[in-house]
Parts: sequence; C-alpha cells; structure tokens
Amino acid sequence: MKSLSTLILSILLLALTMGAGFAYENDEQILYHTFNGNYAEATALVNGAIAKNPDSPKYHYLKANLNFYSRYFGGTGLSTEDLMTAVASSAETAIAKAEVLEESPENNFYIGSSYGLLSRAHFMKDRSVFDAYSAAKDAKSYLEDVIEEDPNFHDAYVGLAVIEYFAATRLQGWWQETVAWVTGMSGDKERAMEYYKITARDGKLCKAEANFLLSVTYQFLEPDPALARQYMANFLEKYPDNSMIGNNYRRMQLEDLIVENGVTYLEDNIDSLRSQYSISNDNVLNNIGYAFINREDFDSAVRILKLNAELYPMVANCYDSLGECYMLMGNNAEAIRYYNIAAQKVDGDTTRSEQGKQFLRDNIEQQLQRLNAS
Repeated sequence: MKSLSTLILSILLLALTMGAGFAYENDEQILYHTFNGNYAEATALVNGAIAKNPDSPKYHYLKANLNFYSRYFGGTGLSTEDLMTAVASSAETAIAKAEVLEESPENNFYIGSSYGLLSRAHFMKDRSVFDAYSAAKDAKSYLEDVIEEDPNFHDAYVGLAVIEYFAATRLQGWWQETVAWVTGMSGDKERAMEYYKITARDGKLCKAEANFLLSVTYQFLEPDPALARQYMANFLEKYPDNSMIGNNYRRMQLEDLIVENGVTYLEDNIDSLRSQYSISNDNVLNNIGYAFINREDFDSAVRILKLNAELYPMVANCYDSLGECYMLMGNNAEAIRYYNIAAQKVDGDTTRSEQGKQFLRDNIEQQLQRLNAS
C-alpha cells in the first residue's frame, strides 16, 4: 500500500498534469478563434486566461498576437491605430512579466516575440522607425538566444523570419538602410524563408502564423501560385472560417480561370463570377491585375484593372493601380492621367481610413513627380 506522502504526491502530480493539459487546450482554442477571425471569442478566452494567470507572459503575448493579426482578419470594430496601441500594451506587459521570471528558452521566447510585435506596432502605428528598429534588435537578440540554447524550439524561428525578410526586402531609402546596417539587421531573405518553413512544419503556438505568412508571401511578395495554394490549403484545413485566406484562395482560382479562358471570359461573365468568387470589393480584381503585371502581361492587366474601376468607380486605388500599370508599360501620358484621377478620388473614397488616404496621397504625389520629371 502506498504511503500517505506518496499518495499526496501522486495526486499533486495528477493535478499538475491536468492543469497543463487544460492550459494547452485553452491555448489551442485561443489560436483557433484568433486565426479563424473570431475576434470576440478569442478576446474572451485570452482575457479569461489572463484573469486566471495574471503573471503568465504567455497570455499577454497571445493577446498582443491576437490584436496584431485581427487587423487582417477583421471583426474588431477598431482602427489600425487602436489595434496597434493594444498590441503595444500587451507586448510590453508580456515582456515585463517574463523579465522577472527565471531565465529560460520559453520565457526568452515570450520576450523576443513580444519585442517583435512591439516593433511592428511602432512601425504601423506612427512610422516610428527608430523605436521599431530598437525593438526589432531586442527581438532578434532574444530569439537567437532561444535557438542557440534549444534549436528545436521551433516557434522561435518565425519571429526571426519576419525580421530577416523585412530587413532584406522592405526597407526604403538610404537612411532606413543605414539604420538597419548600424543595428545589424540588413536581413537575409533565403534564411527568412527557411525559418518560416521550420515553424510552419514543426511549430506549436506559431504554426498557424507561419502558414499564414507563407501563404501571403507566396501570393504577393515571392509569387509562386503552387506554393501559395499549398500553404493556404494547410491553413484553411484547420481554420476554415478565415475569410481573408478563403477569399484569396477563391481569387487564385478565378485567376486560373482567366489564364485558361482569357480576359474576355471575365468581362463577358462578370455578373455571375462576382457571386461565385466573392468579388465584393476592389481588392479581388486589383490583386489579379497585379498578378498579370508580375507575368508582364500588361495588356491583360490593363483590361482587368479597367474593369475593376468600372465596378468600383469611387475607389481611388483602382486608378492608382492603373497609373502604376501604365507607368510600368512605359506609357507615361496614360500613367499621369490615371494618377491624377486617383488624386481626385481620394477625398471621397469611403473604403480607406484617413491614414490610408494619406498613404495613397503620398504615393500618388511621388509617382507624379517621378513621371513629370522623366
């Protein structure tokens, strides 16, 4: 017969095991609702977890992650500025909670990943480049320490991938490049793609995030339709209600249809295709237009983008895209004409926030200056 102390120890171990299992199941539910785009449900779950575990950095990190990705998935009722403020607040709390705990790969992961989210929040909220680079540098340092101590901590790779890819591909202007060089973040695109794939394959908390980022990267930044479909299918298998990925998946199917049957088929059947492929805003045909630009099939791209402008005549970005297409074709006169139309449409465009309108105005002004100079 077991001694009383042995029995008590067994009960405590069982309770701890059950607690860990419950926590893991709760994490899965938070992630499920986060990446399905169920903002209210995910928020309720993560707030409940924080109430039960107020000193756990994990749930503050998961809350920051929820608010960051909900910018793409919708359903929040919040502006980008408000969401990024929430991201920064939760990320800073996660960092503070983890820093007072005993150092470990897991706690360093929460610190590094939260610094990564804080960096993105700084950049997206107020374009605070120096604050963004400072936080990114801390993120890189902590996450590299995690991998050095435990190379099989697969969730840590995705945060490094974001930093490496952004630094390698998205910096603009000599001063940003100089700051990146000084802070040791010049970036490595190939390494970034390798790191994304490690987390997408073997991650736990960040597996969905990595699959999402790979699907977006292969759609828009490193165009590879076959790989984009693969990662979208992986994502949708577990998160079927995510409307962003679902709509993009249907968009790619529509793109295949146009490639197979020609732009005339799209023009002749647009009414039925709008319903079948969820063409409910200007983004669908705009993205397909850019896919044809990437193929250097400019004639098809122009026809698709003009059809988009016919469907959404008050959306300034439709004309901005036509301006860019004509500019890439070398037809500067038409490019200037469409950029000027875009400039006239910005103020009345109800599809963009004020921040989005200003971003578009700045882009139009830069392109017109470049075209008029040439």
